[in-house]
Amino acid sequence: AVVSTQSTGYLHDITKRSQDSKVMGVSYVLHWYPPATQTPSQVEEALHIHLVNIGARLAPLPWRMDCEQYTALPNLSALSGKSFQVIHTSENESLSFAITEQMNVLVSERSFDTILTKVSDCYQPNKLTRIEAKGKKYEIGDFAIKIGSVSLGPNFKCLVVEVEYKPSSYTKDTLPLLHEFLSIVCSNFMPIPDNLTANSTFYQLSETILQYKRVFDECRRVNPNMAMT
Repeated sequence: AVVSTQSTGYLHDITKRSQDSKVMGVSYVLHWYPPATQTPSQVEEALHIHLVNIGARLAPLPWRMDCEQYTALPNLSALSGKSFQVIHTSENESLSFAITEQMNVLVSERSFDTILTKVSDCYQPNKLTRIEAKGKKYEIGDFAIKIGSVSLGPNFKCLVVEVEYKPSSYTKDTLPLLHEFLSIVCSNFMPIPDNLTANSTFYQLSETILQYKRVFDECRRVNPNMAMT
């Protein structure tokens, strides 16, 4: 795809609407299913070419995220039916993120995984529901973009994009910028919602984890050939 000079100039303008800052940025995660006429790899390659053409820099290393579900053993009546999920990400390799059924995120050192092996008489991982996302990461101005595919075992489930506006942690002020960026950069490749919504004022890493968790939950339920709703 080719970006017009007008669009490129506008994109340059919106990447300059902030001052340098060390605070955590605000991220938004979207997923979609490629059209029947294209394979997932064809869509990813088209997006790659498009991003490079408008000046995005490809990060030297790919990104990766995995999610595994742990379920209480049926013979434990007090825990019957209880479960939680554990997410790992290459962006935070020293950490593990455990998400409860109430959508609370517990952040711990990666050694938490060792503890899980010691409670195997209570909780067991469900290997059949292990899910993974991986792909490429780019930077352009104040924005970081991750493009990748989500797989459940050997089966492709959906494409995913995460866009982060790095200089701000204030969700309400940043979501319009993220929507503007997605509309300019990605609208030819994927559906963009009319509005981006969030529940918090000050963004935290746990919100990124929860966004991916919701994508993974849907991927475990939905036929990959269905249109995104």
